[in-house]
Amino acid sequence: MVVAALLPLITSCVLLTAEPRALLLQADGAIRVQSLPCNVPGLTAPVTRAESSTALDPDAIRVLTWNIHKEGDAGWQRDLDAFVRRHDVVLLQEVVLQDSLRRIIEDSGMRWVMASSFLYQGNDIGVLTAARVTPQGSCTERVVEPLIRLPKSAAISWFRVAGLSSTLAVVNVHAINFSLSLGAYRAQFAALGDALAGHQGPIIFAGDLNTWTDARGEAVEALAARLGLRAIPFAEDKRSLFLGKQLDHLYIRGLEVVNAAAIPVTSSDHNPVAATLRVPASDR
Repeated sequence: MVVAALLPLITSCVLLTAEPRALLLQADGAIRVQSLPCNVPGLTAPVTRAESSTALDPDAIRVLTWNIHKEGDAGWQRDLDAFVRRHDVVLLQEVVLQDSLRRIIEDSGMRWVMASSFLYQGNDIGVLTAARVTPQGSCTERVVEPLIRLPKSAAISWFRVAGLSSTLAVVNVHAINFSLSLGAYRAQFAALGDALAGHQGPIIFAGDLNTWTDARGEAVEALAARLGLRAIPFAEDKRSLFLGKQLDHLYIRGLEVVNAAAIPVTSSDHNPVAATLRVPASDR
């Protein structure tokens, strides 16, 4: 969480592609690489009511968000394997797309999409959204850290939910960390707000939001107010702290909380945050 920890990346071989790079797992196990910008219209269009076999369960959408710390801590494989088997949607930040991580996710039957921030030693690093159903569509955003000049990314995916005529938008964010002012930080969230402005269905907005100052927290709350999101509370808050502030968050719209918890781990410098959500009966 300190600049010094990032110096090996900054001074080594980091490749930034000209266009933001999205990676999508195909049905045959191949990876398709393309650009999926979030400013393309039509990604949030409603869909007809989905069959349960191709959609998330409206009574129990089990979601987890976790900054996996570039898979650098002992035990991450064990914990990730348990998390992907217990959840329907898993949002990971600081992912290094290596074979061992892919095997854990894909062996659980999940499909995934990744927003690559940059390539380091030939591996994509960024945020990855895995789910038990294939999204109707996805897009990615990439912003460059003002100080260290390494990008941060976000991915938005739209999922069918059984019985609904609209989609569920799931947003996976790794927010800008190092900046002298809030301009770039606010701009990152403003762009995500623009991408979601036309979406009429429920939303899950989650990730490592790097809210380590009150001003950053206020910027996130401003976006929440714009989109009608509310933060999920925790009866016993075990989320990881930096400068006394929680960094990892789950915001929702149009959903009810069945249960929620932060899970203490030693396999990352962040504790994952998980919730089981449901669509209100009145909205089906």
